[in-house]
Amino acid sequence: MYRVLIGDDDETILKGIRFHLQEQNALEIVTAETKEEALNYIENDEFDAVIVDLMFPEADDGLSVIRCARNQMYRPFILAMTAFESVDNAVATMQAGADDFAAKGFNLDELMLRIENLFKRKKELQHLTIENEILRQTVRQQFNDYQIIGLSRQIKELMGKVLKIAEDAYATCLIEGESGTGKDLFARTIHMMSKRSYAPFIPINCAAIPDNLLESELFGHERGSFTSAYVSRQGKFEQANEGVLFLDEISELPMPLQGVLLRALEEKEIYRLGGKRPIHVDVMILAASNRDIEQLVHRNRFREDLFFRLNVIKITIPPLREHPEDIEPLALFFLEKFNSQRNKQLVLSKASLDQLKNYTFPGNVRELRNIIEDAFVFCTGKIIHPSDLRFKHPQKLYHRTMRQSGTKQLEFLLQTDHQHAIDEFDKIYFQELLKKYDWNMQRAALEAGISREWLSKKIKQLGISNK
Repeated sequence: MYRVLIGDDDETILKGIRFHLQEQNALEIVTAETKEEALNYIENDEFDAVIVDLMFPEADDGLSVIRCARNQMYRPFILAMTAFESVDNAVATMQAGADDFAAKGFNLDELMLRIENLFKRKKELQHLTIENEILRQTVRQQFNDYQIIGLSRQIKELMGKVLKIAEDAYATCLIEGESGTGKDLFARTIHMMSKRSYAPFIPINCAAIPDNLLESELFGHERGSFTSAYVSRQGKFEQANEGVLFLDEISELPMPLQGVLLRALEEKEIYRLGGKRPIHVDVMILAASNRDIEQLVHRNRFREDLFFRLNVIKITIPPLREHPEDIEPLALFFLEKFNSQRNKQLVLSKASLDQLKNYTFPGNVRELRNIIEDAFVFCTGKIIHPSDLRFKHPQKLYHRTMRQSGTKQLEFLLQTDHQHAIDEFDKIYFQELLKKYDWNMQRAALEAGISREWLSKKIKQLGISNK
């Protein structure tokens, strides 16, 4: 049942409207004959609609009731009535916050139709609000549970910081990490988990845009500000208003522009190129770099004051080699994603997972994703074997294995003569190489840079067997 408040100092009109509306079983009617009575109802109760006379008895009184209703947490729809229809009255009521305007003398059936339309709009907005909230929760769930994958202590601690940053949604944050660690993904996650998620996420790669165009991209320009500026144009700051601006590769920002950016961050206002008036912007700034900006400051390649302004909060994304326990869940996640996209059911063999875990991934998570997709595309069966995995830096495949072999292995090699040490190393090398390619002699020989016949002779010589 909808609750409706009617405010009018004309008792005859008040009774007439009330009598007509009470015939509608879905409406509960409350009336007020004075401004004070109407304000008291609105401030202490909840209504779905407020119908108020603009002259109550003065125009300011009716407008004050409209403003009060507009500012309530449970915002009702507002219909303003007046005996004097004019453009000025209509404009005044709409500016005060009314949703509809009607001149007195209207047919009561017409009034009911207007109210029904208001309730219809209210219902549509409620559905839209619910749908938007469901969508936001879904996207948050996707980013939080299915995009940032990690069981390691480092990733869990990092996600704790991300949640705090998203909850604040104001402080500038500097995201550092090697190329391929997922800086863009962490920035998008902060946006989607924050109260700014309803507003845009605007990324800009400072290294990808020519210096002479970058200022216009960031701050926009006015018509005629330079030769090809035929129309005025918003920059990324204005486009990201109330949302998040992600400045990727911030370390590549030219020195002259660093000063302009610093002023924009401190004053929270910008000037378009050729513009003379300041434009206020409410933007959360996330900046990212794969370089150590503090070192650039020491080398006079980056402004110290801008660094301090960006470095309010800093998070560092660790390279994949520092949390190898996340390699397997990431690999399985990517494979499942590709399976879903291409409607396939491929799986990774245990040997393939072991080989992935023994690789140091200089290209980080991006390289792991690419290796899995490459294997997915070229795999001829339903199981991805080690022979399907192609590493960009195969020499780094054995680094972790050799490091994990520990001091005892090194001590053993140092206690024997040179030839025995070489043979022992060769045995480890060829065992791992053959394991990598599931004993495919041709592929193993090709990677080792030797003939298949020489590899076969070496296997016999070293006593290596496929068991």
